[in-house]
Amino acid sequence: MVSVEVIAVTGGKELPITGRISAPARQEDGSWLCTVELAPLQQQGLNVRGVDSFHAIWLACSLILKVLVQLKESGADLRSHDGSEFPLDAYLAGLDEKS
Repeated sequence: MVSVEVIAVTGGKELPITGRISAPARQEDGSWLCTVELAPLQQQGLNVRGVDSFHAIWLACSLILKVLVQLKESGADLRSHDGSEFPLDAYLAGLDEKS
């Protein structure tokens, strides 16, 4: 399992967020599945399916990053546990075709 921890600060309130991705598992149909948890934003994990294990992990990571981008765009300040700014741009670097 891999994870990322972020603190979203909005309106002076802190919301610790933990994103977890399970190891991909091959399915009977040949696809690969991993579960994405985004606590406490989701009550249940989401199953992400890819054509291979790399694709499943890629989609799972992309899902977590999209949620973090949406939080930031809605006005949340994203912080690391040490209080520094969460390096969202570093996670997104190179993903934009214009970069």
